[in-house]
Order: sequence, then C-alpha cells, then structure tokens
Amino acid sequence: MDRRDFVNRGVLAALAGGAAASLAGAGPAGAAQPDGARKSVREFGARGDGKTDDSAAIEKALASDTGTLVFERGVYKLGKSVVVDLSKRGWTSIDGDGGARLLMAAPGPALHFIGTHKGTAEPDSVSELTWNRERLPLVRNIEILGDHHEAVGLRLERTLQATLSGVLIRRCGTGIHLVERNRNLIITHCHIYENRKIGIHFDHVDLHQAIIASSHISYNPVAGIWLEGGGMRNFQFVGNDIEYNHDEKLQGCADLLIDMRPKGSSFREGTIVGNTIQARPTPGGANIRILGGEGLLTGGLLAITGNLIGSQTDLLHLADCRGVSIGGNSLYSAMGRTLVAERCANLVFAGNSIDWNPGHREKNHADGIRLSDCDGVSLSATILENSFQGSADSGGAIEVAGSRDVTITDCQVLDPRHRGIWLEDAVRCRVSNCTIVDRRAKATMKASIELRGKSSDNIVSGNIISRGTLPATGKAALSRNNLEV
Repeated sequence: MDRRDFVNRGVLAALAGGAAASLAGAGPAGAAQPDGARKSVREFGARGDGKTDDSAAIEKALASDTGTLVFERGVYKLGKSVVVDLSKRGWTSIDGDGGARLLMAAPGPALHFIGTHKGTAEPDSVSELTWNRERLPLVRNIEILGDHHEAVGLRLERTLQATLSGVLIRRCGTGIHLVERNRNLIITHCHIYENRKIGIHFDHVDLHQAIIASSHISYNPVAGIWLEGGGMRNFQFVGNDIEYNHDEKLQGCADLLIDMRPKGSSFREGTIVGNTIQARPTPGGANIRILGGEGLLTGGLLAITGNLIGSQTDLLHLADCRGVSIGGNSLYSAMGRTLVAERCANLVFAGNSIDWNPGHREKNHADGIRLSDCDGVSLSATILENSFQGSADSGGAIEVAGSRDVTITDCQVLDPRHRGIWLEDAVRCRVSNCTIVDRRAKATMKASIELRGKSSDNIVSGNIISRGTLPATGKAALSRNNLEV
C-alpha cells in the first residue's frame, strides 16, 4: 500500500467512525422530543384571524418553557411590541411554518429580542448565562407586515448568534433594527422589501462578524442597508439582490450606506461581494456610499468585488476611507459619476468595466471617475467608454484633483466627450500604458491627457493617444514614448 492510499483510507475510516458516532447519538428519526420543545401559539390562545389582538397570547406562549414557538398558517395581529427577554426565557426559536404573518398594528418592533451579551465574539468573553440561555435566537419562515407607519419588523439588542432565515418584512418603518451590541449575526434567504424608510439598520451598534447573504433587500427608500455609527468589524454582504432603495424626492438615498462620521465610530474589515446593486437616479443618490471620519482613522479595509452596480446618480461614493479595494465589478449607467473618492488613501480600483446598456435607450448617462484630495491610489485595467464628464473648459472622463501619488495604468478611455484624463494640482502621479482615443467620425475630444494648475513631478509615458490631443506638459510632467494615432 502506497502512502497516498494509506492516508486516504485512514481519512475515510475516521469520517465513517465520526458519522457512525453522530448517528448513534442522534437516535431514531422519529424519536420523541421534550414536551417543551415545540408548540403552536394557538395552544396559548392566539387566534391568527387578523382581527384579534394576539399579543397577550404570544406573551403567554413566551412565558412557557417551549423552545420553538410555531405560528401556524394565519394572520396574527399585534397591538403592541412583544419582548423576548432571552435571559429570562432561555433558548428561543420562532417558526412561522411558511404560512404565517405577524401584522404589527402599533409603533415599535413586532418582536424585540433582548440579551445580555457584553463581550466580543471570542469564546472566552461569552458568559455562561449567554451560552446556557441566550445563544442562537432564531426567527424563520414568517412574514412581518407593518400596519403602522412607525412599526419595526424585528429589533435585536445585545444578542449572540442571532440567525434570521426565510423572513419577509414589508411596510414597516424599518425592517430589521439592530441596536447597542450584537455579535455573530446571520441574515440569510430573507426578503426585506418595501419598507417605509430603511431595510436593515445597524444603529450605533458594536458588532462583529455580521453576514447578510442570499437575500432581497429592495424598495426601502432611505437605504437598503444602513451602517450608522458604532464599531463595525468583520461584516460580509454576499450574493444579495439590493435594488431600488431610493425615492426620487429624497436627498442622498443609497442602496448601501456606511456612515462612520458620528464621534467614536469606526468600521474595518468588510466585504461586499457578488451582489446586484441598482436603483434609479435620485438627488445626491449613490448605490454604495461609505463615509469615514476625519483623519482616515475610522473607515477602511474593505473589498468591493464581483458586483453588478448601476443606475444611480453616483455608483460608488467614498469619503475619508483607506485600504479599500474595488475590483472585478461591472459598473453601468451613472447619471453623475461611476466613482467619487474624496480624501481617501491606499485605494485600489482595478479590473472594472464601466459601460451602459445600449439595448434600453440611447446613452444619456455621464459616467466617469473623480479623485479629489486623495493619496496613494492605483487605477488600472479599467475600460471607460463614451463618458460625458467634464466641459469644454475643464474636466474629463477621469479627473484627478489636488491628489498625490496616483497611478493610472493599463486603462482604456474610449470616445470621451471632452477629455480622457484631467489632472489638476496633481503631484507625483503617473499615466502610463493607457489607450485614450476618440474613434468617432466626428471627434469631440479636446485632449487625451491634460495637466493644469500646480501639477508637478508627474510622468506621462507609453500611452496610445489620438493625434494632436496631448497639450504641452512643460514642467508639470515628464512626457515620453507616447504613440499618436
């Protein structure tokens, strides 16, 4: 027997042994469950007829020792918030069995889960009370419908490992409201849809390891997901459909808003991967808006990768952030700009396609990139076609203003209306190995690369440009080996 066969057989034997032990411990599939394991709320007097106030009956059910409260098919009207005090009640699961609706007819949350967890996500920081009575509160297979303009679907406070799955929340003021401290949150396979203000609101929360996956978060006019203040770490938003979170009458709508400007707030270590994020243009709107605090100390270490993002005023708006990597996204139809970065550092924007859908209508979106007062930016391997940005006097498809140490390489800027790349008061910047051409029969591009203001110590080299479109760079830049076609 050779070494590989020996190892494989050993692994298989260990797996088989483990599986057998697990099956032995599980008992027969039909084994009896403890009396308090699972009961219908109807056993405690809930009617589920959509007219009777069932909140008292549900509170009675919560006061029992039942682990899983089952809401059978029906409409359960709530005339007040139902509080789930985990430290008193113990492990809790809410199961709608796929056919139940909670009708919240009062202000506040339909279900308010309250725990006592004060530690981090490290096992040693979790108290025995949390492990023995509070961990893993579950809500699944249920709809929550707001019947009051200040209704909230779910509120979570000081919980550990709360898991929401198969939940539909509609017409509430806020769908899911997270406050104070929550750890190891998972929201998956949910529909947070058509709420009056916000889909999911992280409200000054100290939270680590939050995962939102495989969910629809749409038609929430202020924001689909809003991280407002607090201390945010290790969050992943993966594989969601985050769409049409906008209101054409509101200022500053966003599908995803991260705002760490409140004093003492910070976020780091997040991923926004594999989502579809789109809306409609609104005043000051953005698909993704990330606002750090002063001094580049509060917001950073973020990956935005493999998303489809489009159809807003600005697609990506970053301010006072550092360590952000934006790559491999398909970006389209920005009425304003594709990327706006202000006072950012160590920003990478690479391998993105900036385009528009010619099958819908004639192009009327501006698109384009603007970096202002940024340090240490790498912009590469990006295609930008037919940008309307800039004017006859200034600006262009890619604008770098008052920034330092910006590298623009291996990009294609095709058929810009006014200019390809505009650098103003730029220092130690490089534009190299790019193709910047106007291919139209009636060319309108005034300059492929233009430097203005107090620009100095820059390099423009190895680019392919339209003939006669590179103004004299003078002392602003070293220009060499550019091919005019």
